[in-house]
Amino acid sequence: MVKIFRFDSEYDDEFCSNSYVIGEKGGPFILVDIGSTSDRILNYVKENHTSCLGVLLTHGHFDHFRGLDKFLKHYNCTVFIDKDEEEKLHNARLNCSKMNGEDLNIDLNNIYLLDDEDEINFINKYYIKVIETPFHTNGSVCYLLKSENALFSGDTLFKGSIGRSDLPTSSNRSIKDSLKKLTKLDPNLTVYPGHGEITTLKKELETNIYLKEIEND
Repeated sequence: MVKIFRFDSEYDDEFCSNSYVIGEKGGPFILVDIGSTSDRILNYVKENHTSCLGVLLTHGHFDHFRGLDKFLKHYNCTVFIDKDEEEKLHNARLNCSKMNGEDLNIDLNNIYLLDDEDEINFINKYYIKVIETPFHTNGSVCYLLKSENALFSGDTLFKGSIGRSDLPTSSNRSIKDSLKKLTKLDPNLTVYPGHGEITTLKKELETNIYLKEIEND
């Protein structure tokens, strides 16, 4: 199962990403992104799960890992991030926290650097494939979890849109190639984006102008 945590003006004062908890209640869990410093996620996992198998970061912008330091005080686990994103964790300009009047940096003792098409083999049937989709940042990734029919798209793909490409390490030239990877996936996947509402890949292929342009190319 996937538990969804949306953080926007309805819930939180901070600008931060959605977070997702993967796992059956009463068992271990995996966390995808943690931009909020509120206690909502911690309270939920303490009440419903045991250990944390790992934290998956879709990329290194501050709004996706602002709450990580606080979380790791409660759970000693590995943090997974693309090899091209590690520097952003301790560089306020690259992680864009400086643009928000912050100076966010974090040093991790237990980090695993990912590459394109890596497969993370967690216990309890969770096999997660890494799909590098650089353009929002040079090391942005999507995480494919077939057992849950899920694609965690970070800021690569949103409902009706895609991520911006005008920030440090962004690249307009990489948009087409990155999105083309997603058009080849199972259209029945549920897409869990970094911001906004969940969607399906089928719906985005039919209605999202950025994906439609690629399919018609």
